[in-house]
Amino acid sequence: MLDLNKHERNEDASVIKNLEKIFSSLGSEDALKIFQEAKEGIRNSTETKKKLGLTQKRYYTRLNELLKVGLLQKQDGAYRHTSLGKICYQIGGVLLEAVNNSEQLELMDKVAQSPSLSTEEREKVIRAVSRSGLANFADLLNGGIKPVGIVTKLEDIVAGAKRLIEKAQKEVYLATRYTDSSVDESILNSLDRGIKMYLLDGDKKSLSQKIQLIRLIFSRPRLIKLFYEIFRSPNVYTGYTDDLPYSFIVVDGKYVGVEIPKPHSNDFFLGLFFENELLSRKLVEVFNLLTTKAKEDPKKEFSQEIFAQFTEKKWNKELSVQE
Repeated sequence: MLDLNKHERNEDASVIKNLEKIFSSLGSEDALKIFQEAKEGIRNSTETKKKLGLTQKRYYTRLNELLKVGLLQKQDGAYRHTSLGKICYQIGGVLLEAVNNSEQLELMDKVAQSPSLSTEEREKVIRAVSRSGLANFADLLNGGIKPVGIVTKLEDIVAGAKRLIEKAQKEVYLATRYTDSSVDESILNSLDRGIKMYLLDGDKKSLSQKIQLIRLIFSRPRLIKLFYEIFRSPNVYTGYTDDLPYSFIVVDGKYVGVEIPKPHSNDFFLGLFFENELLSRKLVEVFNLLTTKAKEDPKKEFSQEIFAQFTEKKWNKELSVQE
């Protein structure tokens, strides 16, 4: 009999091992300097070595470690952050700000533990203290980032996204690199409930060529009506980008799901679900930045054409029967 628990434990162990490699690759000052420099792209290693004060051996040793774990890649003649690298860089920025404001964090800890203050009073004091440089930490400290779940299978992050959409009360921001009809059904049901939808499609595998879209539609015919109903709703924004580094969802400015792609291949690696308002706001900012260069979703025009043709044929058939 297949030991499913053993299989899941092996998957968890593999994820932990990969995380250990990532943290280890950043565990030196040399590596952090190179990682920081790669944010804007390293085009000339000779100049970068000189700027950072590194010998050739130290420079290439750390650079190769960052490449090996998938934090950096060589693209257009420059060493740059991968999608995983971009996420780690953002996390590093939060940690750096925390270290630079350690005294204020200690003060916040004392306030949070004070038995003489009510919950509301503690919140007010923490926010007042945070105004001097820790505004981004108020939400993190007041309740913290609450982990809802970690998943290692694509179908599990899809199921998690569906649950978030179904529990939405006001709005949903969804940027996805995948097309899934069950998620589209959840979106349509939520639109019927009056939920505002902001959808950004980044599924290059399905939309890189129009013929691929035709195959997608005809392999799952119900998508025609689903897409048609979604795109014609007044409560939805849709767009398409071929530069989506990872999928994410934000629901009601509070619940978050984020995909972390696999290094090098950019395939699904794992998904994280959180409950946090600060993280939600930051991802909505990312969404809005992506929409500035987004195009009209190819599925919109195509699904409208196909649905119109289907409706016309059905109408003509009914008329011929009546005659």
